[in-house]
Amino acid sequence: MEPYRVLVCIEILQLEKPSRRDRDLMLRFLERLGSNPFAKGDYEEKDEVGRPVQIRVISKYALTYWADHAVKEVKVTKIELADRT
Repeated sequence: MEPYRVLVCIEILQLEKPSRRDRDLMLRFLERLGSNPFAKGDYEEKDEVGRPVQIRVISKYALTYWADHAVKEVKVTKIELADRT
């Protein structure tokens, strides 16, 4: 299977600078996501249009994504600090 493109939201540029370790963990996950767009997150929610989206917690960050199989892209729509309560 041809790898999917992984598109990342602008929020990643607005994060406080992640540690090198966190940055490397997120980059490795995003690279793997292109090769495995069917990867499940740690949990699933519905977005504002009712589409199922995956949420993967990596260190202290939560990445929200969904695979658009029609155009062979994985869209990372949100990156935020994970709720650790």
